[in-house]
Amino acid sequence: MTSAATEREFKKWRLWGVNKFLEANAALGMEQVDNGRPPTLDLVQSRYFKDKDEADELLTEARSSLREMELKHVILGACDFLDIFPLRTSEENGNVLLTHRNVYRTFGKKEAQGMRLYAEARHAYLRFRRVRDINKLSISQFTEDYLSTNLLMYEYPGGSSEQGLFSTTEVGVSAFDIKLTTSADLSDQADGETTKSTEPSNNVLHTLFELIKHTSYKHYDASNQGWDAENKLEEMKDEDMRYLIVRLAHDAVPESDTRWSKDSSMDHSVVGFLSFMITQEEKENVVYIYEIHMSEHFRGCGLGRHLFNVVEHVGRTTAMDKSMLTVFKSNTRARNWYASRGYEVDEISPKPRKLRGGRSIESDYEILSKHLHDKSNKKNKH
Repeated sequence: MTSAATEREFKKWRLWGVNKFLEANAALGMEQVDNGRPPTLDLVQSRYFKDKDEADELLTEARSSLREMELKHVILGACDFLDIFPLRTSEENGNVLLTHRNVYRTFGKKEAQGMRLYAEARHAYLRFRRVRDINKLSISQFTEDYLSTNLLMYEYPGGSSEQGLFSTTEVGVSAFDIKLTTSADLSDQADGETTKSTEPSNNVLHTLFELIKHTSYKHYDASNQGWDAENKLEEMKDEDMRYLIVRLAHDAVPESDTRWSKDSSMDHSVVGFLSFMITQEEKENVVYIYEIHMSEHFRGCGLGRHLFNVVEHVGRTTAMDKSMLTVFKSNTRARNWYASRGYEVDEISPKPRKLRGGRSIESDYEILSKHLHDKSNKKNKH
């Protein structure tokens, strides 16, 4: 997936904007209002960076990729710099306070155009920063801010005996505990040991990885991309990935005949999971559902529906625009289930690729989405 912007891109074009503004207006003999000293590139770098080498690297990168320049972010960078370090022209040049208007003129924009670009960049940056700041939260803080703890338990309303899930009728056996955790928690390795990239590093990560393979290998294998264990594991370890892991409550473990795997290395208390990420797609903030997998013995009891309710609740409380996911077109059962929950083909879903002779090739997957807010509430979103 491709984000609307990365922190590195924002830094690059903001820094470039300040640098070009100072270069273009050097003849004015600019001075800092607070101390009368001339502004320097070192001052610029100290505003945005602790590491001078990083600033030099970004400026070099910006010079080599001007065709990809986001002018609105260049203007934002220069304007923000003026707000923090007000500048005047020298006495010989009238001792005039520089404003955003000077930035717009520097980059060849009329005031109305410059104001529009500045507003667009400010809005985009604040939305990006919201995603970034949410992803920096600890699990405990994230839960406190955005997730009701009563959603982290689910009890099948029909009772366990009706589904034949268990061999016991003990009270509460149909309840499930849901734990929210991060990829970092799953990827931690004891005593600093290392493993091959295709080998998950602990019991729980290994279990989730094998559950994906158990339920979805045939769809991956039949697709153009095929089953790529290394790539899948790297995706699972993404630093912004979060997991809702479902276990039987009361430390219960399924009977042998209801386990999805007989492998003794598995954590048999895990019966399913959903992974998601708070991220950006194009210009929208979204909660992206990467995986949802359930042991076949625990399907039909509402767990999947409940996990979707949880992640959509997260999307709403974090003020995301949409909930999104990717599904193989061959997985008709999943596509129908997502459609029943209001998911539709998103505008960024791959379009058929036209070939010579008029023939076209269809993608073997599609991207679905669901708006999380009414259009009437759109103006209230962050």
